[in-house]
Amino acid sequence: MDKPYFIVNPVSGSGLAAQKFKEVSKLLEAKGVDFSFDYTAAPRHATALAKAAIERGKRLIAAVGGDGTVNEVAAATIGTDAVLAVLPFGTGNDFTKVMGFAKDVEGAADTILNGTVKNADAAEVNGRPFINVAGLGFDVATLIATEKYKAKYNGMFPYILGIMDALSHLKTMPLTIEHDGVTEKCDSIIMSVGNGQYIGGGMRAVPMADPFDGMLDICYVERVSVLRFLSLLPKFIKGRHVEHKDIVHHIRTAELKVSCPEACSLQLDGEVDMTTPAVFRALPGALKVLLPADAK
Repeated sequence: MDKPYFIVNPVSGSGLAAQKFKEVSKLLEAKGVDFSFDYTAAPRHATALAKAAIERGKRLIAAVGGDGTVNEVAAATIGTDAVLAVLPFGTGNDFTKVMGFAKDVEGAADTILNGTVKNADAAEVNGRPFINVAGLGFDVATLIATEKYKAKYNGMFPYILGIMDALSHLKTMPLTIEHDGVTEKCDSIIMSVGNGQYIGGGMRAVPMADPFDGMLDICYVERVSVLRFLSLLPKFIKGRHVEHKDIVHHIRTAELKVSCPEACSLQLDGEVDMTTPAVFRALPGALKVLLPADAK
């Protein structure tokens, strides 16, 4: 086993990530495992730490935190021979829901000790990598609004308030979509581009996405009234919104181009990062991940 190197986001999960990492550390120390770690101190710090670790010869790099931390570490490991382990101790942990990373302390420690390496897909938009879901529209508005409430509340409550805030000023995006030689125009409320399936701490926005199939799956919702969209939201939790084929559309492709007359903000794995125009590409098998030994 390669000597594991942990990158810990101390504020992830309102401090839960740091607390649980200490518990994992004790279990590994009891097994005589030699490991090292660093705490992140700012946005993108995890990427810098991971890149530096790879240059030093580290080949097992563990992200300890939520989806944002995992995204940052993966940005350094994608396309290399370094293996990404994930201790999903953040708030939402959406990527974990399809990958099957161990969510408990004992399971996380066992994965480090006995896990199996698999090649998973990653993706990129305008050259910037993501591993779960990128998107534009309502989810971005929700994320921006959520940040206002995180200073006051913990857990999922800020996300709930963020959804209510975004609903109060629901906007439509006039998009031009290009894929596989086809050009489409649509007025959309939300578009999700999935390597994984979940956003917002458990909403199954792209239920058909598979991070092992080499493709991207895209779901977008056409312009509807606030009341119709509000009635659709609960169905996002189980992915049943896709049953409404009159307003919810699915595209499966390896590359997608999206443009809008006015620049629309994009989120990548839960972080608002850039604006349209955007080119999304699948990166088949580009991410080596450490999964529990019994992972299918």
